[in-house]
Order: sequence, then C-alpha cells, then structure tokens
Amino acid sequence: MPEETQVLDTQEQPSLAPKRDFRQEVTNQIIEMLENGTAPWQKPWEAGALQLPFNPTTDRTYRGGNALHLMAVAARKGFDDPRWLTYRQAQENGWQVRKGEKGSQIEFWQFENAQRSTPTRDAADPEERDSARGNTGPIRRIYTVFNARQIDGIPEYAPRHRHEWEIAEAGESMLKNSGADIRHDQRDRAFYNRTADAVHLPPQAAFKSAPDYYGTALHELAHWTGHPSRLNRPTLNESYRFGDQNYAKEELRAELASVFLSAESGIPHNPEQHAAYVGSWIQALQKDKNEIFRAAKDAHKAADFIIGLDKSKGAEKAQAQLRTETSQHVADFERASSTVNIVEKETATEHREPVPVGAKRGPVDADQDAKIDEEKVLDGEVDGRKAPEDRDFERSLTEANRKAKELLGPKTTVYPADTASGKYRGELLGETDHHVLQKLSPRSVVAHPKQALLDAPAAGANVIISYSNNLAQVKPNQLREKAQALSR
Repeated sequence: MPEETQVLDTQEQPSLAPKRDFRQEVTNQIIEMLENGTAPWQKPWEAGALQLPFNPTTDRTYRGGNALHLMAVAARKGFDDPRWLTYRQAQENGWQVRKGEKGSQIEFWQFENAQRSTPTRDAADPEERDSARGNTGPIRRIYTVFNARQIDGIPEYAPRHRHEWEIAEAGESMLKNSGADIRHDQRDRAFYNRTADAVHLPPQAAFKSAPDYYGTALHELAHWTGHPSRLNRPTLNESYRFGDQNYAKEELRAELASVFLSAESGIPHNPEQHAAYVGSWIQALQKDKNEIFRAAKDAHKAADFIIGLDKSKGAEKAQAQLRTETSQHVADFERASSTVNIVEKETATEHREPVPVGAKRGPVDADQDAKIDEEKVLDGEVDGRKAPEDRDFERSLTEANRKAKELLGPKTTVYPADTASGKYRGELLGETDHHVLQKLSPRSVVAHPKQALLDAPAAGANVIISYSNNLAQVKPNQLREKAQALSR
C-alpha cells in the first residue's frame, strides 16, 4: 500500500520510487474500502466530528485526492487526529516521529514558470522543494507525511466543539447566501432538478433534527453547483438517467462535497441513502485510476463554491469569478487567497499560482480588458480574439439581457459564453446586433458573440454550440429522454 514508508533515519528526502504507481495504489485502497463499506464518505459522521486533514505547521488543509487519501488512511488505522506533517517539520518543532512508524504518501505538482528559477511550493507542505531549473513542465513529487498520533511531543489536538444552534446557523447561512431556488414541496424525497434549476426538499419539520435537514440540503446544493451557469460540471450536465455512468459519477462528487462541507461547517454526514451507487463507483474507479482524483477535485471545487458564496454574502460576487480554460487546463482566480488555481483536466492535478501585486482583480465581463497572469502560466499568452470593446457591443449585451427577461421572465440571468472551451445545448431564442441568445434552463440564457459563430441557425433551432480557441461549432442537438432530476 502507498502509505507504508518506514522512517529509519532522520534525513528528510522526497520518496523516490519511479516504478510505483501512486494513483493506482490509492485507487486500489479506495476500491477495497468501498467493497468493505469503510470508505470515508460511507461512514456516518456525527455533528462536528469531522475535520479535513491539515498541516499544523502551516495551518492549511490538504485538498482533493490528497485529502481523501489521508482520510482513508486515518480510517483504516484508527487515527482520530487530522494533523499530518513531514518528518522534517516535526523535527523543526522539537517533535519526534516514533521509531518504526510508517508514513503515508501524498503527491503534489511543481509547475515551473519560464520567468522564474524557483520552483513553486505545495500549499500543504511549503518547505518541501527541489531544484529543477530549466524545466518548464509540471514535475510530480511524492512525499511522506506522518499523523500526529505517530509523533511524540506534539501538543494534544483540541477539536472545536460546535453547538447544534451553530451548526444550524452555518447551514442556513450557506443555503440562503447561495441564491439557489430551494422548494420545500416534497413528502419524503430530496433532489436537484436541473431542468428547473431548483432544489426540492421536504419541509424542515419532516427531518429528525436541524443538522439532518441541512446535511441533506447541502448534498443537493452540491449538485446545484454543477449547472452550466455555475461550474458547468460534465457529470451533471451529461447524465441522462439513473444507471448511466455519469449519473453515478455525479453522485460521487456530491457525496464527497458533502463530506468536505461537513468538515467546514460541522454539519453531520449521513451516507445511508446513497448505497445504491457503490457498485457504479467501484466500476468507474476500476476503469480509471485518475477518476477518484478528478472526483475529489470537482467535489472540493463545489464545496469551495458554496463556501465562497456564503463568505461573500451574495451570489453575484462569487459568480463573477475569473476563469480561463484551454483544452488541457482550467485556471480559476480565487479572491480569498489571491491565487490562481490551475488544474490539469486529464489528471485533475492542481497548482496554485500567486497573483502578482498590482494585477487586476474583481469581476470580469466579456468586454473587459482584464487578463491576468494565469493565462501566461497556461499558454504564455492568450490565443484568441477579444470581444469587441466598443459601445455597440455594450449595447448589444444590454439588449440581450433585456430580451431574455422579456421572453423568460424578470428573474432570468444572462451569461456570456466561454469561448475558450465552453459547450452549450438548448433552444436559440433570438439575437441582438452582436449576440445570439440560447436558452440553457427556464431562468438562464447564454449570450454567444456573433463573431465566433460562422453560421448561426435561426431562432427556434435546438442546437449544441461548442467552442475551441474562440471559434464555435454548431450542430443539431439530438434530443434524448433525459431524467428530469437527480433524485435520491
């Protein structure tokens, strides 16, 4: 198993095992735990009992696949302390890893910037770095960390105790500040209806306790984050019915997001209603060793999105997040940390790049000249046409917003198309001088710039519009019988 690296001396070194496949080993471990019903998200967590693994020397949490892997190791070995750190970090603080203890491996990726000679650091393990001058590609590193229960001299961990009213307050705040359409119109079902872009729940009084209600509601809110107007998650938007593979993958992401949100808010996690997906999860992981890392990355992004909306006290602020995509990478500007989060799509590996002092920040519209350095990190420069910056284009976008509200109602929101790699399906509603309007849901519309469309169909056509390098391909949308909701 990947975590069994035994410390025999005091020299801290990266684990050099080129023939080992870390991701396959982690995947095999997760599959085994799923088969035995002991995976972290299969365990019912009591209110306030869960905290994500974090490094006590930096006070930063491990993320994505690393977080999930360390949680799995802790569950297997009975560690009830969420603190993990390297041998060297323990030594520097006067603590000692006990002789014979076996460490657990994590991975992180260094991305060399051509203008820089110093490699970047992993957020959870900042003192670990190697010189790799001259290499501008990503460098994968495997490091060994130890749980606080394996270390002598480290102070006792004092978990935060949350009262039930604090948990309920946190849950209510996240639901309210999300801006989601939440309807209490069910007797015993809870689900997210992507067609109506609405969360459906029983009345709060139907639940045994307030924490149970908020735990269920936030699971459905995790699905809600995947809507095309928000994170545009393929596992949500390309699933059609119960039983297809994307449907099960989306449930896995919602379950993991629930665990991450539980750790943040203290809200309990109840996995009982999702046992039906275990077989599909195992099948997906057996086919692709990267899937659990993709799922964890998507789940963390969903949890971050909900928490970001809550902390910003308004959906408009959080939804205006700067985002850039290429065929291989996605870059998101995270205001809270003033960093750009860069994710490689194929393997779901993450890297955070600090935003240089003086870089432009804040909401970015389709016509705003605000391209910060994350684009240079991805490609060196942005390779695409900017939207027109004249007043006619401004007026066209304003007219698009007015026309969409006139057709679909005053609560309709219009989003500019992601012309780097966006994909949209739905009925064309009409056009303005510089935009073509496409309906995504009853209350959301995407505005496509005409200069990207070589031959736009007439209003009423149901089409798929896919972008690559700021040019669009339009083809008929072959309507399929889609499930009306992701229901539990």
